[in-house]
Amino acid sequence: MSEDHGLTPLRYDQKGLRGKLARILVQEPTDEIDWPAALPPGIETVVITDDEPNPHHTLRVHPPDDPARTALVVFDQLALCEDPPEA
Repeated sequence: MSEDHGLTPLRYDQKGLRGKLARILVQEPTDEIDWPAALPPGIETVVITDDEPNPHHTLRVHPPDDPARTALVVFDQLALCEDPPEA
């Protein structure tokens, strides 16, 4: 995603995230060791499955239409969003 539309990245101490939609703020999301996240290319919106970032500063997420495809993404590459994913 080339522009963040004024979205604020998640905080490292943010809680209550499970089940929330998040917008990916970077072109290529990564995990805590900078490996590419196991997400489909070009995905912009994910569902968070963890309640808060883990000690490695990542959150488990999945595409809205594929809950079986989970990936780890660093918390500050995500921002909460209210708009539903595009079909």
